[in-house]
Amino acid sequence: MSLETEANNNRNSVVIDMIEPMTGPVTPKNVNAVIFVSLYLLLLAFFIFLHSISVMQEDRVRTVLGSVQVAFNGLSRDTPADRQKKLSGEEQGTQAFHAKLKNVFETAVPLVEAHTSRDGTRLQFSVPLRQLFAYRSLELRETLDSFINEVAATLISRNGNVATDLEILIGTGVALPAVDDVANDIAALRASYLAATLMDRGVPSRNLSIGMAAGDAGLVNFSFFLRSSLEHQFRPEASKK
Repeated sequence: MSLETEANNNRNSVVIDMIEPMTGPVTPKNVNAVIFVSLYLLLLAFFIFLHSISVMQEDRVRTVLGSVQVAFNGLSRDTPADRQKKLSGEEQGTQAFHAKLKNVFETAVPLVEAHTSRDGTRLQFSVPLRQLFAYRSLELRETLDSFINEVAATLISRNGNVATDLEILIGTGVALPAVDDVANDIAALRASYLAATLMDRGVPSRNLSIGMAAGDAGLVNFSFFLRSSLEHQFRPEASKK
């Protein structure tokens, strides 16, 4: 055999040894490591899922806890504990009434904003129109039937102890409609519908007032307040001369 042939044979053997063999027994793998990593990833995904649920439901949990506190203590969760001890019976009743209303509105209507007056006697909720009415519709969304029932029941129960009124104002945007157009104006018709619906649920008409206000376009303001007197709530028109 020549030297050149021998050199070629040695080169081929080196190349064949360096590549992966096409036949022969399968090299065993570490199965335990694969199982461990798979279980670890499953547990990680499970805890991420639990965390995401807890974050999404955090506001609803606070609402539920607030309603439980109202049921047992009769006080609002927004009032510090040291001040709750100094509240009179009437103030505690107002706190419980406001807490109940907040629970009703925040549970049923998304994106609602609540504002309380400085003296704590007036509570206002600003609700987007689209949350109450469908586009150009004069009737409430079907899902809000229980919401209206609870608002009416809470107001009726409150008036059994203290005279409390509800004012409903719908924002009309830049300007109010002309007097001749009020009868067919959608904002006026929606305000009338809300009042009629509450009266159908038993709320006395004397505890309701409705209106329209320039500005706050796309919002309905529900204001609950103590009636200061039994006088008529509207200012009489000046007599024509």
